Amino acid sequence: MTDHPCKGMTRAQRDAFERIATNQTPNCMWLTIDALMAAGVIERGQDEVRHDALGRYVIPSFYVPLNVHRQWCAWCAQHHNEDDPL
Repeated sequence: MTDHPCKGMTRAQRDAFERIATNQTPNCMWLTIDALMAAGVIERGQDEVRHDALGRYVIPSFYVPLNVHRQWCAWCAQHHNEDDPL
């Protein structure tokens, strides 16, 4: 059996990882992002810079490295019928 890339991490960390892995906004605190980056399961992508009437602001982006994404896909294939496999 393949381990989930976030095995042993909190539910919030797993949820954020899975949102990033499916190209969604992680919707979590920076502590969660920092933990995922420290574990090497996500990396920071190219930030998006936007401008409006109040000035310039940066929207960070994150991605899952290919080898981690492949591990996650293998894990998903093995657990797709379970309600909460972790």
